[in-house]
Amino acid sequence: MQDAAPDRHTAIQFSWQYECLNVMLWALGFVDTLPFPADICDVPKIVGIINRYTTYDSFLAASVLRSKEEILDETDLIYRYNWACVDARINNRSMDTINTGVVLERHHALNWLTTYCDQDWDDVTTDT
Repeated sequence: MQDAAPDRHTAIQFSWQYECLNVMLWALGFVDTLPFPADICDVPKIVGIINRYTTYDSFLAASVLRSKEEILDETDLIYRYNWACVDARINNRSMDTINTGVVLERHHALNWLTTYCDQDWDDVTTDT
C-alpha cells in the first residue's frame, strides 16, 4: 500500500482484495447478497460504502453481523463452487460460467471469517 508505483503483478494481486472486502461488507450487512460468482464485484459501490463513514466507530455502529448460519451457508456454497473450479481445472475443462478468481477470493475471506484452521489472514488456505 505504501508503494506509489507497484509493478503490474502486485497491483493485480492487490486489486483482488476488493473481492474479500465485498465478502466482509456482506458479512457486516452492508451488501445484501453475494451473487453467483460470474463477475467481479462492483468496486465503486463497495468503495462508496466505506466512504460513507468518516470514523471507524460510525462504520461499526452501522454494521449488523449476519448470523452464523448465513455465513456458514455461504462458506459451504463457495466451497462447492471452488470444487467445481478445481474439478474443471484437473479435468482440463473450461469454466465459462464461474469466475475462478472471484471464487478463490471469496473462499479465502469466508475461511478467514469462520476461523478455518485458525489461520492468519496471510496464511488462509482454500482447500477443497
